[in-house]
Amino acid sequence: MKLKIFGCLFLCMWSIQFYAQSNELTLQQAIQKATLGNPNVKLSDLKITREESFKLASMNISSPEILFEAPTGDELRPGVLQTFDFPIQYVRRFQAQGKLAELSEAEKLQVLNELRYQVRLAYNELQYLKEVEVAYIQQDSLLSDFLKVTEVRLSVGQISPIERMNALSQSKEIEYQLNQIRSKERRALLDLSLLLGTPGDTTWLVSDAFRALQVPEIINFNMMNNPQVLIGKKNLELSEARWKAERSGWMPGLVIGYLNQSDAETEARYRMRYGFSVPLWFFSQNSRVKTAKTEIQIAQQQQVTTDFTLNGRMNDAISSLKQYSEALNYYQNTGLGMAAEITTMAKEAYRIGSIGYYNYLLNLQ
Repeated sequence: MKLKIFGCLFLCMWSIQFYAQSNELTLQQAIQKATLGNPNVKLSDLKITREESFKLASMNISSPEILFEAPTGDELRPGVLQTFDFPIQYVRRFQAQGKLAELSEAEKLQVLNELRYQVRLAYNELQYLKEVEVAYIQQDSLLSDFLKVTEVRLSVGQISPIERMNALSQSKEIEYQLNQIRSKERRALLDLSLLLGTPGDTTWLVSDAFRALQVPEIINFNMMNNPQVLIGKKNLELSEARWKAERSGWMPGLVIGYLNQSDAETEARYRMRYGFSVPLWFFSQNSRVKTAKTEIQIAQQQQVTTDFTLNGRMNDAISSLKQYSEALNYYQNTGLGMAAEITTMAKEAYRIGSIGYYNYLLNLQ
């Protein structure tokens, strides 16, 4: 019986450990999972598929007209009439639709880029909160020792009850902060699970160690690789393709048909109809061409705005990176060592009674 109970407990512990390990994620694994499961990526794929399927639809050949006329006045005779745009118009529209598909692909790259950034933020936030939780646990442990010493000093009459109450208050404050950090961890985990495409799943664990980013001495980025720049470029190409498509609207259309206007012995060549359409109402087409030209100017100005924005954000990011790197270097090489030494000295000084609880807490902070 005892062996069965032990075996069940061992199996449960092994299952829990295996399940925890199976949900551990490195940063790269988290990014890969997000790119496969995030709804925004799937939506981008659907948009690309839609624009690709519209390529043939952009040909837009009008439906044939089936006609019945009575040229001799005693019987109806069938005929068919088909109109075509000038061939170059189909080519231009097909090219414009192709540019729209390329724009959708560039927009997907932007979605992926933003998704990777958000996953990194959520992952790093979890790593950071784990470190903060450890720090608060250490402070909680120090204050627990502090409370024990306080109880001893109170029992021998070295301190008053108010000092004990203040020490207890500090301990409760640290306990409250620790619970707040754990709540933030859960929120960050929910944010990460949304990005991974598994909303509400709080079983994911970060496995990468929390470490500082190495700042290169020379920071040089090629802004042309940024998806926003690519989107601007593709948007400009699309505007130019649409402008060319509208300009081709000045070309005449073609008309071809078949209708027997005479007796049954009439030769087939005389039953055919040929002609062309004339874009006589020029003001409508002229307006569309001018609108397309303005769209090109808008796309060009958007490119300039994007360049300014990206360069400004990059300069801010580089400045912040250097600032945080210097601060981190100070805390790692100087601050942490001094804090540990002060904590040890203050703890011993309070234990032997050379400083009061207020000075102890001040040193602990």
